[in-house]
Formats: sequence, structure tokens, C-alpha cells
Amino acid sequence: MNNCQRLAAIALPVLLAGCSWVGNTIRSELSTYAEPTSGDMAHIRLIGSRNVKVYPNSRCVSHTVPGSGYPAGPQMGGQRTRDIGMAKAVGLPRHYVEIAAVAGQPITIGFSFYIPSYTPGLAGTGAPGRHNASSCHVARSFVPEAGGNYEVIAHWWGHYYCNARLVRLERKTDTGPWLRVNVSSAAAGYCQGG
Repeated sequence: MNNCQRLAAIALPVLLAGCSWVGNTIRSELSTYAEPTSGDMAHIRLIGSRNVKVYPNSRCVSHTVPGSGYPAGPQMGGQRTRDIGMAKAVGLPRHYVEIAAVAGQPITIGFSFYIPSYTPGLAGTGAPGRHNASSCHVARSFVPEAGGNYEVIAHWWGHYYCNARLVRLERKTDTGPWLRVNVSSAAAGYCQGG
């Protein structure tokens, strides 16, 4: 076996493993959240960024979390609204996504905010290129209660600072207005090993 054949024997498995990782990552980024359809449920309204990904039964963020994905399909452009009939509090924005979640299991919600960046076109090749660069990502984790109605509201202040807060929608009386009551949630980082 010559040196080129030895190099090919070593490089091919590494290359194939890399292709598998890239393929799984791309597939994850095009995935849709596997929303539950039975069992004890809670409802969550996601507000603040069209780039929001849900990680069910997880306290962290990873493309390897089973069932993770975008709740209204891949967010490749345009705002979306998905309404499943949750209670509406005053001040609800025009764009939001409502989802069902399994009660009693942790769920992580990750928001990404992007700003456009531009690269000049090469001489004679046309217009400048536009790229989106992630400038801020925030993820929160909590365990919803059965029958609960929640909102996860993300805010973005400039290039590198964003935050998200969790509220539960509650009424003081059966016919009173829906109120937003702050609920604790935990910051969610990337999962170990994935």
C-alpha cells in the first residue's frame, strides 16, 4: 500500500463522519417541532423572534434532542403566526407562535436574533452579497404544568444583548382579564456532547 492509499484509508472514514455530522445538523435546522397530540398538555405562546426552536424533554440545546425543531416549520423568512386558541392577554403582538407541550417534562425554548451583514461584490460579478449573522441567542428551560398557559417573551437590545422571560397567563376571576404573572425559568446552555 503506497502513501496515497494509506492517506485515503485514513481520510475517508473521517470525511464520511464529517459528512454525517453536517447532514444531521442541516436536517435538524430544517426540522419541525414534534408537537405532542395526547396526554397531559400545557400551551406555550412564543413571542419575539421568528427564529425560535423548541427542544422537548430537554433542559439544554442541541441538534441531537429528539423531536426538536421549529414550531411553525423552518424559519427561513417572513414572520409567522400560529394560533391554537390560547387565552389572549392585552398587548399581544401581531406575530406569535402557539404550541402544545407535554406537561411535567422539561422543555427548552431557544431564540436567535440576526442582523444582516453585507459583503461588497467582486469587480464585474454583480451586486454585494447579503448574509445573516447570528448576533444573539437566548434559551430558557422550564417544566410546564398540566393545563397551564404560558408565554415565553424574547427581547433584543442591539447587537449582542437579548433576554427571554417566562410568564403564566392567569385570571383572578372566571370572567376577568388574562394577566401575565412572571414564572421562574432556567438559562439553558448547549447540551454536553452535542
